[in-house]
Amino acid sequence: MKRYSVAVILGVTASLLAIGVVLGLLAARFLTGRVLEDGVVLCLVLTVPFAFMYFTRFANRFLFPIAKKTMDKGLKANGFGDTYTYTSYGYMRIYSILSIDKNTGRVAYTSALSPFKFQMTDAREMTKIRSGHDKGPFGGTRFVFFEFYLGNERFCFPTFASRNYLALESSNIRESIADADYVCSLLLKFNPDGYLTADKKDKIGMPFIKIGIYGAICATIAVFVTVATLISEVVVSTNVSWKENMLNGIPVYVLAFIGIALETAGIIFGIKGLKEAKAAGPVRGLGFSKTAVTMSSILMAVTILSMLLFIFG
Repeated sequence: MKRYSVAVILGVTASLLAIGVVLGLLAARFLTGRVLEDGVVLCLVLTVPFAFMYFTRFANRFLFPIAKKTMDKGLKANGFGDTYTYTSYGYMRIYSILSIDKNTGRVAYTSALSPFKFQMTDAREMTKIRSGHDKGPFGGTRFVFFEFYLGNERFCFPTFASRNYLALESSNIRESIADADYVCSLLLKFNPDGYLTADKKDKIGMPFIKIGIYGAICATIAVFVTVATLISEVVVSTNVSWKENMLNGIPVYVLAFIGIALETAGIIFGIKGLKEAKAAGPVRGLGFSKTAVTMSSILMAVTILSMLLFIFG
């Protein structure tokens, strides 16, 4: 099973960038009246922040309803009988659906980032099945979950996710823990050897791929550098005489070079992390590598596009 489709991610990103462009043009029209001159500049400033701020919300709002319909059709077409379905919602997380046939152990999955494909596996193919919660101050938590692995792919489903900590004794947390435990019990019914025992929780049982963290750090810094590059392009391009002296564009070129260097490093670290994970089997930290590759690729495309518009626009 795949948690996302590259084509869907690119489609959502392109849609958000297009919205950012439209907002830039409208802002230029109503604020300055000069669409061609100031519209391109405002588009560059708005597109990247808009895409990163609203990616999750956009996918959940417009694609998750499609995922629901895909799940309903798939369950009927594949003859699922007595089925337990859990819909995973979470703060700033992509929504997903997991359905378990209580009689056969078949498991179906759809998500907002793969809404058109009905995916199916078997509980007997899962490993490292467990439920748990993140520990917070004073014994509270803000994240309760259940998870399992398929090959080296980790699937984690929050039953409670919030910005605020709640006491473990609160009704919300107790219900969330019960939900997570129940799903695990259904999966373990068909795969009792798949439980993640305490001796497998250490680094030997489930290694952590650290190199992806470096890639994610590079990608995060690159976000700020990219925004700084876009702003510097605005400042320089508003000077009508800048093309008469190319030295005026040095700050833009320097920032763009730094951004592309960080984005390249993020892609390299991320790809290395994915390769290490493929060779090592079930691992932790795979999300950092995927985030590094995705974010860095998008930022690099935006940086290169903005520089082309800056130079030739």
